[in-house]
Order: sequence, then structure tokens, then C-alpha cells
Amino acid sequence: MFETVWPIIQDFLFNYGYLSLFVSALLAASLIPLSPEILIAMMCQTHNFWGIVLVATAGSYLGSVTTYVLGYWGVHKISDKFEIISPEKYEKGLKLFEKYGAWILLLTSVPIIGDAFVFVAGALRYEFKKFSILTIIGKFARFVLVLVLCQLGYDITISLI
Repeated sequence: MFETVWPIIQDFLFNYGYLSLFVSALLAASLIPLSPEILIAMMCQTHNFWGIVLVATAGSYLGSVTTYVLGYWGVHKISDKFEIISPEKYEKGLKLFEKYGAWILLLTSVPIIGDAFVFVAGALRYEFKKFSILTIIGKFARFVLVLVLCQLGYDITISLI
């Protein structure tokens, strides 16, 4: 069955690959457990290196902005009714943010804890311009690394999820 579906998936990725990657990166960075690495692994041999990096970075950054906004506006209003981020993750993110300062935002792409840094930055109402610069640098570096590893033949779908 997979053999019959695979050409359809490849056709979709070839024709809508960047859009698929953008949406996947956006959702993965907005508290939804997805991984754009799977799409990157499928695209890295057929799509432009810098195109993938820029699209993934843009989607991931915008996903982080949604998490930042949830922290900024919703930490008190929304968190009382819905658990956006677990109290343990929030506390851990807060402690690391206090210990290392805003430089911790360079690690917003780290699985599991990265979203907490973004949420904490919003909750602390950290300056959006500085948040954006550090987050974009971190996300850009992540996707360059992911693509380099992919092109070197590493199985990034297992090692980075």
C-alpha cells in the first residue's frame, strides 16, 4: 500500500513542498507536537537548501510568535482555564530564563523545553524586537544544521525529533 501512496506524497511535496514545510514548522513551534524534520528529510535532495532554511525558519518563527503572544496576553487569563504549558515546564523555563537571560531564546528550537522559553519570554513581557532577533537566529541555525546533517546522509528524522 505504501508503494502506491508514496508517489502521491512525493508529488504533493514537490508541488507544495515549501507550503507544507511552512505549515509544519509553524505548527511545530506553536505547542503542537509536530516535526518539520520529516518534511526536510524528504525535501533535502530535491529542493533548494536556502529555500528550505528560509521557509522553515519563517514558519517556525511565526509559530513561536503565537506561543509568545499566548504567554504575553494569556498567561493569567488563559492559563487558569487551560493548561497551555505544564507548570513544570513553565517553572523550568523561568529558572533557565532567569539564570541565562534572554540568550536562552537561542535555544527555542530545542524539542520539549524550547516552547517553554518562548512562553516565558511572553509572560515576562520580554521586548519583542530582541525576542524576535534571538529566536530567528536560533531557528535559522537549527535548520542550517538539520539540512547539513541531511545532506551528509544522517537520518535526521530519528535523531532530532
